[in-house]
Amino acid sequence: MITALTGLGTLMVWVIYLQVFISSYRRQLRATLLITRGAGQGLEARCFLSNMSSESIYVQSVLVALWAPEKSMAFPVTDILGLDNEAPADPWKRTRQGPLGSGETRDIGSFGNLIEQGLRALQTDSREGIAPMAIQRLTIEVVGLYGSEDLPVGARRRFLVLEENGRPRIQAKGIQTQQIRGRRERKKLESRLARDR
Repeated sequence: MITALTGLGTLMVWVIYLQVFISSYRRQLRATLLITRGAGQGLEARCFLSNMSSESIYVQSVLVALWAPEKSMAFPVTDILGLDNEAPADPWKRTRQGPLGSGETRDIGSFGNLIEQGLRALQTDSREGIAPMAIQRLTIEVVGLYGSEDLPVGARRRFLVLEENGRPRIQAKGIQTQQIRGRRERKKLESRLARDR
């Protein structure tokens, strides 16, 4: 009886240990992207993308969703446009696309530039203008390819555009970047990539 109970206890310990090991191993393999604000608080503040995964991620697409009173819109901003809608001369500065190594951080532009680029796309599509000051919040969404994953991975973070002393201030809504890990959500990312081809 004692031998049987000892064997059963040992088996349970090994099962728990295996479960912890597998959980830890899966956590290490998961893609993790951070989207943060830095170098300021206004529209001049920079939007940083950091890869906290154990392997490199290929950033495939960057999308911005804008909310104004009674209107919302989403546009890809993967290609970098100048103030006159022309891309920079240096090809490496024409896109936010490309590999991002483990532990690396990339500046994907100022919040003001991301908002302006989205509004320019809106004016091109619908010929109706919205002033940058009318934007109340925005969401930055990044879609990438990771390791042997058969579906895209992604992350998104929402920011509020608040008014302080007559000037806009960017403030993150929540303290964490939302990781897009569910299979159904990741399948939706494939359709979003179609917008940015």
